[in-house]
Amino acid sequence: MIEERAVVSRVDGRQVWVRPFGNESCARCREGRGCGGGMINRLVSSRRPDIEVHPGRAVPMPVAGDTVIIGIDESALMQAALAVYAVPVAGLLASGTFAHLALQAHDLLVAGFGLLGLVAGFAVTRGFSQRVKRRPGFQPVLLRRDAAPEGCAVRG
Repeated sequence: MIEERAVVSRVDGRQVWVRPFGNESCARCREGRGCGGGMINRLVSSRRPDIEVHPGRAVPMPVAGDTVIIGIDESALMQAALAVYAVPVAGLLASGTFAHLALQAHDLLVAGFGLLGLVAGFAVTRGFSQRVKRRPGFQPVLLRRDAAPEGCAVRG
């Protein structure tokens, strides 16, 4: 189980929404010596969406503002990463190879087929994400309340 700290943004009945901590909680990222995720995060978006999590059975319901630990199964994360990265690249390579070998097309047409395969790979990935979005193993789960002191980024 991969775990991450988050803050409960709202609670509505048995539904809990959280906002994960960003790279600002990492001292190395604040100093600019991190892995580069902070720079990518700033380039992509500074706004983090709320994520719906399923409360665990033995976890008391949190209230808005609580710091909690959420988790997701490693295999679900690996399947999602494979879908996001490998499927579009496989579509690009397969369609480009088809155009080159079977059709013996010009390089520009091979590139066009490759682009078409890439777009098709993204469409397949989107369909995969819509299909598995509500499956239990692919949903983050509320594991426990965080016992770390306030303002502490790393638990010891």
